[in-house]
Amino acid sequence: MLSVQELRALASALPVGAFQHQLGPFALVQRPPSELSAAALAPTRMADPGDVEQGMLALLFEFDDLLVATLPNLKDSDVLRIGRRLDCELVLDDASVSKQHAELKWSRAEARCTVRDLGSTNGTFVNASTTGKREVPLRGGDILSFGNVQFWYLLTDALHERLRAGAASGLGSHSG
Repeated sequence: MLSVQELRALASALPVGAFQHQLGPFALVQRPPSELSAAALAPTRMADPGDVEQGMLALLFEFDDLLVATLPNLKDSDVLRIGRRLDCELVLDDASVSKQHAELKWSRAEARCTVRDLGSTNGTFVNASTTGKREVPLRGGDILSFGNVQFWYLLTDALHERLRAGAASGLGSHSG
C-alpha cells in the first residue's frame, strides 16, 4: 500500500498518462487498517454497521490520511479476487472479510470495472447498497464495502487531478 502523500509526490512529478501507466486504470483508496481487525486465519465475524459508516465518512473527509492499494498490472481483461486468503490479488486482513469475499473484473475494451460478491458472510456493498450475487458496474467515486473494510474506487485520472489540486493548494489532512 502507498500513502496518499507518497502518491501526491508521484502525481506532481508525472503527467496524467505516465501516472496512469504506473497505477493502472483505477485505484482503491482506504483507511489504514485497524490493528484490532487483523485476523487472517480467524473465523469470519459479522461486520459492525457503525464501523462501516465511520469508514465511509473517513474516505470522504480524511483524504491525506488514507492509503492506496497497490494492484497487479491489469491486462485487457482481468479478474482480481478480494479476500483474506493469501492467494487473492487484494488481501484484506480483517475478520469481517470472507476468505474469498468478492471479485473485481476489469475490461479495457469497455473501459469499466465491475464487482461481484462470491457468497461472503457480510456481503459486498456499493455506496451502501448490497450487490447481492449480481455483477455491478462501478463508477468513479463509488464506495465499495467488503465487511468493515471500505474503499473509494477512483479512476486514476481523477485521482491524479485530486492529488495535484491538493498539492497546489497546500490543503491539510482533512481536505475531503
